[in-house]
Amino acid sequence: MDKELYNDPNVSNAEIINRDTLERMKAKKRHKKFFRRINYILLTIVLCFVFIIVCMALFLKIESIEVKGNERYTSEQIVEVSGITVGQNMYSISKPEAKRLIIAEYPYVSDVVIRRTLPSTLTFRITEDIPAYYTEICGEYYILSDTLRVLERTEELPTEELGLIRIMFADIKSVIVGEYIGFNKDITFEYIDSFIQSVNVHERRANITSIDLSRRYNIYVYYEDRFKIYLGDNTETEMKLTFAGLMIDTFEPHQRGEVDAHDITVGSVILEN
Repeated sequence: MDKELYNDPNVSNAEIINRDTLERMKAKKRHKKFFRRINYILLTIVLCFVFIIVCMALFLKIESIEVKGNERYTSEQIVEVSGITVGQNMYSISKPEAKRLIIAEYPYVSDVVIRRTLPSTLTFRITEDIPAYYTEICGEYYILSDTLRVLERTEELPTEELGLIRIMFADIKSVIVGEYIGFNKDITFEYIDSFIQSVNVHERRANITSIDLSRRYNIYVYYEDRFKIYLGDNTETEMKLTFAGLMIDTFEPHQRGEVDAHDITVGSVILEN
């Protein structure tokens, strides 16, 4: 209210109060109108969202399913076990459940990414583990990935799998297809995994035919079935393998023997007669 109004002798106190009340009522009405407008906008947004959801539920049906990256399993096998079928709504499927079902049924599959391509295409992108190692337990052979996940169990030696390296373990707790090989102590898996990852990236991995990890501080690697390499523990694995390989390179292809590379400062070789 203007100060002049209060100072005007011709204006009574009642008039001042009435005018003040009227101004407050007008301001309150403006606020109500503003919030009513906001509510209308929010309601419109919600209704539009509901409309979009309803449209997707009614019209966005799966018309085609594509499978990419699969080699060991057919596209039909992948789609069938996923539980997803043509005709389902694009947004009613459970991608995590489909992924779980596929990996549980097909152990060579390590990951599944499911993507929607509007308006009607669903794509499965499959990642498969590559066989890298195998181990023998109670007369059966278990094929392992390079991360020591169990891919397959077989009663026959997997000679058809080129490049597989045999590994000898100890203290094994469980070997379940589709899961990582289990040991009685977590620390056992940690030191074995650390060693295996060093082997995986080494330039001479292809020359390794078998690995003996049955004793933690007495690791042996067999090189081209000609040389038995003593590495000691799992420290400096890459350097030890390089050191041993350089020593072996100095001998003829027909020569065989044992290499001590546990200390890269004082390596030694004993040749067979």
